[in-house]
Amino acid sequence: MTEEDDKWYQYSEDAAIVNVFRNLRIQKPPTSDRNLEERAPNGKVDSGVALPCGHQMPTDYVVACFKYYIKKKETEFTCPRFNEGEKKNCGAKLSYQEVCGLIQLTTEQRGFLEANLAAIAARRLFDFKFCPGCLSHVERRDKRNLCVHCTVCTANLKRIYHFCWNCQREWKGAVQNAVQCGNNDCGKKVILPDLLVKCKPEFKQEKIKNEGDDIYPTKDKSLQRKRLALLINNVEFEYLSNRTGADKDELSMEKLLNALGFTVVTLRDLTAQGMSAAMRDFAKREEHVQSDSCFVVFMSHGNGSGIVGTSYINNSNGEEDIFFTDEIFNCLNTPNCAGLRDKPKIILIQACRGGNDGSIIVQDSVPANNRKKEHREKDFCCLRSSTPDTVSYRHEKKGSDFIQDIAEIFNHHAHHDHIEELFRKVLKKFKEKHPDQMPCKERTTLSKKFYLFPGL
Repeated sequence: MTEEDDKWYQYSEDAAIVNVFRNLRIQKPPTSDRNLEERAPNGKVDSGVALPCGHQMPTDYVVACFKYYIKKKETEFTCPRFNEGEKKNCGAKLSYQEVCGLIQLTTEQRGFLEANLAAIAARRLFDFKFCPGCLSHVERRDKRNLCVHCTVCTANLKRIYHFCWNCQREWKGAVQNAVQCGNNDCGKKVILPDLLVKCKPEFKQEKIKNEGDDIYPTKDKSLQRKRLALLINNVEFEYLSNRTGADKDELSMEKLLNALGFTVVTLRDLTAQGMSAAMRDFAKREEHVQSDSCFVVFMSHGNGSGIVGTSYINNSNGEEDIFFTDEIFNCLNTPNCAGLRDKPKIILIQACRGGNDGSIIVQDSVPANNRKKEHREKDFCCLRSSTPDTVSYRHEKKGSDFIQDIAEIFNHHAHHDHIEELFRKVLKKFKEKHPDQMPCKERTTLSKKFYLFPGL
């Protein structure tokens, strides 16, 4: 992933394309009354939207899914529901205009979606890149000249600013009809170091030979293998402080899981209803049949009851906006997720579980068809960021110790350690480096060793 890809949420239009999009207005069609969120006098909310395909979904889940597709540079929302009649995912597509007709978007949501849709359209229509000085988009008007003028930086710096289209550094040398700048290594693509140490084929062969019956089988890397991971990251809340720094955790986890061969479905800012819907849909994904494992990652505020949703209003049953972790296991268990039967399901939860400190010294800020019995809940391994009733810490600039340490240890040791040994190393690091918090392994029912064999 390049630095430009990491900044998918920071689109800002340069003067070169402002003229094209200045008059862009995506009109909001009349809103259907049946799909509006109705707030009752008692302060409860009954949220949901009926899609044209017939599926009912929480509105926050629809918005989060649309943002996910925009992150993938796609402009249409695809219904994630499983079609029981056809035994496959629905896949019905909706445009932004259609979504606006179904959901009463907030000003912030509309601004985010429209700005990013415009940027995607600009990418398809024009030849432009990020300016290295201000990170705004700049169109190259003369494709024969690598020297490009940025009007934003020129105004900010009060001097003429040019950058090189190839190396994306400030220009050195002649600016007219330029085919090469004066920077060293201009034109050579900078390849970022791969943090994940790859597994050697000999190691995998040796493990399978010596411990074959005690190791979960893994599929070799190929187009047929379809590994999936679900990442839910609640950052902005209506009644609690925003989780500043959580974007660093999201990026670190995405990079790690992508490097391990998982396609990551990242959803932000969900209520408990949205998280429930996302888990149910994830459990029904067709790709699990062609997978050998899955990861599910939750990052949010939390308490002793569960994972906190983003809304301050109770749901229609009068319950608080809390997602109970039992539902993760229920959605992925043997009866409800046939595609992952007998396959490892790894769950990571970064959330507080109470208000107590983790230190007593220092306080810091389908089986039934063949008549064979199967265990209802098995092949799980769950690591939580803290023990019961204690808090989890997160740095506003660096992210949480829990997620960052997992990424570091997996990158360095996944090529030779199985998952429970990797988790043991995480706990050991917390014991040595983070005395006010201790992660906790729960509901682990792995009957074999699960090696990730990165790169294979």
